[in-house]
Amino acid sequence: MSGVDGTQIDAIGVETMEVILSEYGPDLSRFPSEKEFVSHATLAPHVPKSGGRPLKKKKRYSASARVANVLRMAAQSLRRSDTALGAYYRSMAQRKGPDVATFAVARKLATLAYRLLRWGQPYVDEGAEAYEKRYQEQRIRGLKSRAKQLGYQLTPLTT
Repeated sequence: MSGVDGTQIDAIGVETMEVILSEYGPDLSRFPSEKEFVSHATLAPHVPKSGGRPLKKKKRYSASARVANVLRMAAQSLRRSDTALGAYYRSMAQRKGPDVATFAVARKLATLAYRLLRWGQPYVDEGAEAYEKRYQEQRIRGLKSRAKQLGYQLTPLTT
């Protein structure tokens, strides 16, 4: 119906794509950027402030609460998945907790769906091992940078 196969994204099935298409249709050109799409789907963090202090948390009205709920359920299904998105979920859950991880992965799924529907950009899963390796290299670069700022030099252990 949309001209692209939305089920190639991990955790997004036919029913999930049906909900997205029923809410927004196949043309997402009314959202100039993926950030606006994610914000409309209420998957962007929202902290209302007044005078620099956060106000009480109130529920935001959302015309697309169905999309947010469906993407959160899809994100939950990645918990034990052997994919890059599953590895992302587990690393976020370890650092921030499962609720934040579900929200973050749902946001990532929304951006992938937007890219697929708007520009036809295909999703290619790199796998959990490639994600873990890239994450490990990123952590090592950060550690080396912080050590250099403090005047130290890191050397790897050879065993």
